[in-house]
Amino acid sequence: MGYGLAAALGWGLADFGAAVAGRRLGSVATALVSQSVTALAMTALFVAGHHRLSELAPIAGWVVVSGTVSASAYLAHYHALELGPVAVVSPIGAAYALVGLVLAVALLGERPGALALVGGVVTVLGVMLSSTNLRGLTTGTREGAGPGVRWALASMVLFGVGAFFLGWFAQRVGWVPGLWASRVAQVVGLTVVAGVRRADLRRARTGRGTGAAVLVGAADLVGVVAYSAGAAAGFISIVLVASAVFPLITIALAIPLLGERPVANQYVGVALVVVGLLMLGLG
Repeated sequence: MGYGLAAALGWGLADFGAAVAGRRLGSVATALVSQSVTALAMTALFVAGHHRLSELAPIAGWVVVSGTVSASAYLAHYHALELGPVAVVSPIGAAYALVGLVLAVALLGERPGALALVGGVVTVLGVMLSSTNLRGLTTGTREGAGPGVRWALASMVLFGVGAFFLGWFAQRVGWVPGLWASRVAQVVGLTVVAGVRRADLRRARTGRGTGAAVLVGAADLVGVVAYSAGAAAGFISIVLVASAVFPLITIALAIPLLGERPVANQYVGVALVVVGLLMLGLG
């Protein structure tokens, strides 16, 4: 559980930073810069630990899949944070734990208790509430929670799959080789996308928001290292769910510093997501 909470701290700070950096750099450049930081740091750990490429043989066929999924998840999530509102987007993204939990149960045989199952239902209800503006629906305006919600829902699924892979890699080959391989593959994918979106890269070269993106990478590094180390030491499902409380940190920063004001039912939805994730962890 401690590993998961450490991951939550890193990811909560990273989400807030990504919202700030993304609105200056664009989501593509923010993802590329921040994830390059994590890839470079993991390369240093990989070399310092005298690891060898041959250690990756058991997961070699899945590294490309993991890198593609994770790169897509970061692009979708950072774009959602760029569009906002962060106090709604972050909790929706955090429901990735539910996707990862289903995969851990189905593929690794991990067995949550009844409380965890109830928590899963509560989390889903919370996501539905936080992603809908009921006031807009009742007045016939069809106003949703904002343009970032669809991207947040996509990142939720992608992050769940990516987190499962990352935890499985850590258990199969150790967290340093597994995380290094995943991050290198991810940066390759982001570089390809960035080559197409050259406008974002031009903004990055001016230095506008680049420092913030580097700090996002540092915070994300804390999150992925804690998560991977925790997954290697125990159940993926436990670390997944504990890490998913990171929106508490993001929301605590976004409301006073970014001036966000979600509607009442979205606050209820955010609360249900947090409660549901905690129930999942306890179960």
